[in-house]
Amino acid sequence: MATIKVPQVVPSPAEDADALLKAFQGWGTDEQAVIAVLAHRDAAQRKLISLAYEQNYNEGLIQRLQSELSGDFERAVYHWMLDPVERQALMANAATKHIHEDYAVIVEIACANSPSELLAVKQAYHGLYRRSLEEDVAARATGDLRSLLLALVSTYRYDGDEVDDALAQSEAKIIRESVADGATHHGELIRIVGTRSRAQLRATFSWFRDDEHSTSITKALPRGADPTGYSHALRSAVRCMADADKYFVKVLRNAMHKSGTDEESLTRVIVMHAEKDLKGIKDKFQKRASVALEQAIARDTSGDYKSFLMALVGSGL
Repeated sequence: MATIKVPQVVPSPAEDADALLKAFQGWGTDEQAVIAVLAHRDAAQRKLISLAYEQNYNEGLIQRLQSELSGDFERAVYHWMLDPVERQALMANAATKHIHEDYAVIVEIACANSPSELLAVKQAYHGLYRRSLEEDVAARATGDLRSLLLALVSTYRYDGDEVDDALAQSEAKIIRESVADGATHHGELIRIVGTRSRAQLRATFSWFRDDEHSTSITKALPRGADPTGYSHALRSAVRCMADADKYFVKVLRNAMHKSGTDEESLTRVIVMHAEKDLKGIKDKFQKRASVALEQAIARDTSGDYKSFLMALVGSGL
């Protein structure tokens, strides 16, 4: 479930555009007025506001927002204003440019989306960059990380609930043997994680845990120094396929760590999920962290950036 709160009576796009123009005028930008409008409109409404603003004032709304706002707040609003599918394509493209550090973005897009959603992101990517996502992943990643990410973004998984239990048992054995022998290359492991349906993988992971006397697959997977990022990307993919909400709770908790706030990861999760499934992530966050997500955000952020994120997670209105 989404967490953004859209008022029961929404002004027309032209009225919202006018309210934004007024927020930009004067001695300084009225950031709270910007938040009051944009953080409480869904993607379709934001698109209509952008169109009305451009038609009425002969300038692009996103470009005006970028010139009026700054810092983490500006970056969060910029991504929020993009079409949700194009937003993911843009984030994926940015991640491929530093893929051995930013592979988590590719993993999330490939594993948290449904097959049809992933296909839409790849189509948008092709339209924006005249290249395929697979092409850029293949060109910029190396070694096992390339093999894993290519498998994740290339497949069109079965999206149903049907499970082959015998297959799950046999592939749990393959994973166990692959992990146990300490092999540098995990071709079969990548094949399984990169192609099987979410339901099938959960069954396989369950068999693995039972065979390993309650040891989860993520604890058994290789760790240690890995300059390519493959080992961590593999664990991330497994976590995300097994339980996406739980995976994003971990991302959020790591982003709001005692050593400092990772605003990029925090923004990515909130913006990408606020009008999709952030309610489930919020509920699981509170259970695991013993604190509400709103409280954690309020503690680790400040100013307009904090106000904007708080609005997206459902605080206010």
